[in-house]
Amino acid sequence: MTRPTPHYVAVIPAYNEAATIRAVAARTLKAVGQVIVVDDGSCDQTAEALHGLPVAVISHPRNLGKGAALWHGMQAALKAGATAVLTLDGDGQHEPDDIAALIAMHQRDPTAIVTGARLHQRQHIPRLRYCANRAANFWISWAAGYRIQDSQSGFRLYPSTLLQAVGPGCDAASGFAFESELLIEAGRLGASIRAVPVSTNYGRHLRQSHFRQVRDVLRITRMVAQKLLARRLDVTGLIMSRRQPAVLYRSTSTFRVSLNEQPPSRRRRVLFIAEAVTLAHVARAAVLARTLDSARYDVHLACDRRYLHLFTQLPATIHSIQSIGSQQFQDRLLTGSPLYSAAELRTYVQQDLRLLADLNPDAVVGDFRLSLSVSARVAAVPYLTVTNAHWSPYAKQHFVVPKLAMTERFGPRLGQLLFTLIRPAVFAQQAQALNRVRKEYGLPSVGYTLPHIFTDADETAYADLPELVPTFDRPPHHHYLGPVLWSPDSAPPWWDSVPNVRPMAYVSLGTSGRAELLPLVLQALEDLGVYALVSTAGKAPPSSASGSAWVSRYLPGLEAATRADFVICNGGSATVYQALAAGVPVLGIPNNLDQYLMMDYIRRAGAGDYLRAGDTSARAVTNAVDLILHTAAYRRQAHQLGQQIRSGRLGTRFEGLLALLLGPLTPDRDVRLNPSQNGAAPPLVAGRSERSRGTPTLQSLGITSHPKRPSQEGEPPW
Repeated sequence: MTRPTPHYVAVIPAYNEAATIRAVAARTLKAVGQVIVVDDGSCDQTAEALHGLPVAVISHPRNLGKGAALWHGMQAALKAGATAVLTLDGDGQHEPDDIAALIAMHQRDPTAIVTGARLHQRQHIPRLRYCANRAANFWISWAAGYRIQDSQSGFRLYPSTLLQAVGPGCDAASGFAFESELLIEAGRLGASIRAVPVSTNYGRHLRQSHFRQVRDVLRITRMVAQKLLARRLDVTGLIMSRRQPAVLYRSTSTFRVSLNEQPPSRRRRVLFIAEAVTLAHVARAAVLARTLDSARYDVHLACDRRYLHLFTQLPATIHSIQSIGSQQFQDRLLTGSPLYSAAELRTYVQQDLRLLADLNPDAVVGDFRLSLSVSARVAAVPYLTVTNAHWSPYAKQHFVVPKLAMTERFGPRLGQLLFTLIRPAVFAQQAQALNRVRKEYGLPSVGYTLPHIFTDADETAYADLPELVPTFDRPPHHHYLGPVLWSPDSAPPWWDSVPNVRPMAYVSLGTSGRAELLPLVLQALEDLGVYALVSTAGKAPPSSASGSAWVSRYLPGLEAATRADFVICNGGSATVYQALAAGVPVLGIPNNLDQYLMMDYIRRAGAGDYLRAGDTSARAVTNAVDLILHTAAYRRQAHQLGQQIRSGRLGTRFEGLLALLLGPLTPDRDVRLNPSQNGAAPPLVAGRSERSRGTPTLQSLGITSHPKRPSQEGEPPW
């Protein structure tokens, strides 16, 4: 049975907002299909400012107060058939772009009031207002018997059924107290009051607040006191108000899907979101997007555009989102600073939610987009993350200390000992920001270790060989996808004229390697009589390159590795797997912890070795290259791993994971959310696990679940 189509209507009360109301209303129209502005007896040109916009305007002959303006607008919205009513201020304080976050939470809990919480931005809120809001939260939460994160926020979403139940009993003539009373009465009815963090503007361009500190505080205080006294101070309500709201989950049952099924009646929409701090994350997403059949899937790719010029003929609709700067990210890696601040992750989550609300994908595939741990769950979109097995909580990795202040001061050996001691605390610090943002959205912590942060998703896919990076006792939703190989779509003009000379090296220190080491490496190769195909990963070519080196900003890496006898790289998995796919050994010069992890597994497998970037010298490179060239065991092990890579079927494996994530298409699920088109996705089921499946209960869809997946011993390696 098809679910009723939701109809969102925004109500904007306005009193002397001529300077801002048009921009607010226009931006709100992009998020919802219908907007009602209530001109509450303005003395300026508020109503006239809206001429030409497709909004409904209700005009009060005199100022009746915010409560009356809201209630009259809400009544009009209900008469217009609204299934949910959004409210926001007309002064520009609230960001209409955040409406997507409120709608996403409404999808998760369709019977709850959703408030836009501002108090996480304490540094942007005037101190007196912040303290007053915190005090109001305590008393209103007590009266409601429910913990409310921002009781004074006017940025809200009300389900129409709840509004019809509590609205008539509240005093609309009480001004600002009306909004507080709505929360109290809803809480007493047993409704949930959810919150999502939103941004807010307290800039000088905004007019002075209409909130009167004495009059309106007294009204709210009197109303709350009356409610509490009527219930004899309601000790039970006080206790309930101190509890955290219950976290919402989807059903966790799993089911089998056959790839031999007939294609669904519509294409499944898959959104890839890549974090463009390095090229590798964008490249993996692009390669996986290319594996999907356009007849079966509607593919979208969202990323920062800094690397998109390297990709041609992408079979996906491209969406631009923000990532922090690549150099900024590398600097944080090298200094051991947190990779992201809570503020940056909040911005990411808001970007994600807008995109998810606009596209309403059937599934989202992320590559190092840590904010999807929040946004995909809030938006109730099934989420698959692509990561590396060396970050798995179920791998037995050796965390080699990268170049840090401690290694420069005490040397690598003592630095390794100190790093081993403090690493748990460092990882916990790195995880704080994401867990803080998850808490703000009502989600539990995913743990205070980087492996849990990097692999959190409904389905987790390792872009690795299990023979190279094994895991142990991994849960059923962790899978091996296999290496994702990528090369630029074009080659330099000289590519076909390079002679077949030996020995040959392919050198690429990547976008995250230390470019200043490249001249040193090339000099060592020249001294040994080794020719080189060199990719600078977009950086300027070294001026000291000799005639035995062919240099370009980018090269077709897999073909370059095939032409070479060995590969020198930064140790990142992208180039390492190009080398292994070509069956040649690797010399890594890792610069960060991720690269050290990868190269440690290469060393253990006997397919190559590495040098510490901070301690590399021309002599060390010369000795390492000479050893790799003259040690047959390196080539033999690389060749064996290459056979495993070449025997894989990336497209089939990836589509199998998508099928597991998405489940079968049913008429009940053929519903999309686009707030501007009044569509919606099915609601969540409360109280189980966070592993979203993108479906209602399996029984309601006629799907037979199975209690257990095959034991890991009986599973294929992928």
